[in-house]
This record gives sequence, structure tokens and C-alpha cells, in this order.
Amino acid sequence: MLVSVSSVLAFSADSPKWLSPITAEHRDALAKRLDAYVKAYNSKDWAKLFGLISDAARGGTAQDTFVARMKATHRRDFSNNPDLMEFRPDRTANAERAEYDVYGCGKARHEGREFNGVALVHVVFEHNDWFFSGWSFTGFPNEPCKALSDTSWEPPGPMEWNRPMEELRNPGVQFHIDAPKK
Repeated sequence: MLVSVSSVLAFSADSPKWLSPITAEHRDALAKRLDAYVKAYNSKDWAKLFGLISDAARGGTAQDTFVARMKATHRRDFSNNPDLMEFRPDRTANAERAEYDVYGCGKARHEGREFNGVALVHVVFEHNDWFFSGWSFTGFPNEPCKALSDTSWEPPGPMEWNRPMEELRNPGVQFHIDAPKK
């Protein structure tokens, strides 16, 4: 049974546990932006996702190039990267001054197959709002979500987030940008 993304995050937002490392005045904004990030990924609304991506993850890429790259690397029958469908936050760890890793149970689709497991979404507070540098499952094979209920569970070592998203770094992906309409 699929549960809508917004109801999952709304339920989670009621529980302060995952938001506790975030200052009180920024918690609601993070919950709303995370919901928008997951929805944009799930619906493949790449133009909307572009507005939620951190400066480092964009790597100076223009929106039209970003959208074309995402379309090329997230196709239904063949894709280089999985699509985040759902994310239920569980806990947050401070990565750096204004950066956090939000860990939770993720569900993704890759070439028609669905995967579940512990995932993390990297968030950055910049330009007075929350932006995202990307997401990833914490391991392969995927760590079961029930691992998060174990109080001794520890996040894996830090990941590299201060660079453009993988979709933007891979020069071997062929994509096309339509000429602007006049």
C-alpha cells in the first residue's frame, strides 16, 4: 500500500525527534521543503526540483541544462540513478555548520524495480532557506528501515556533498536542450 508523501511527512513533522537538532524557528520550513523535495523527485518535476537544490549540488548549472540532465538520467526503462519516491525522516545529524544529514526510511524506483531501506537526504541552510544536495541509501545492499529503531544504530561515515550532483558530473550522459521558443 502506498502512502502519500505529504501524509508521511506531516505525521513525521508532528514528532520533534528528527527535527530536534534544527533550531525551532527553522523546523517547519525544513519539513515543508523536504516534503516538496520528495514530491518533486517522485513526480519527476525537474524544474521544481532545481529550485530546491543547493548551490554546490547545482555546480553552476543552468535550469534548462539541469532539467535535460535529469530527464536523461532518470528515464523509466533505463536510468543511471534511482528516483526517490518516499522518505520518512527519523533522525538528523549535524554534518557541518549549516548542513545536516536527515536519515530515514526511503523508497526508490530504479528501472521499474522498487527498493526500500535506510536513506539520507543532505540539507543545507543557505540564502535564508533549506536546500538539498542530494540523497542516497546508506549502503548496498540497502540497510533495512527497522535498523533505525535500534538505539545503537549509527550513521555511516560522512559522504561527499560539496560538489555537483552525480547527474551533473557524468559527462557520458547524452542529453538535448531545445532551442528557446521565439
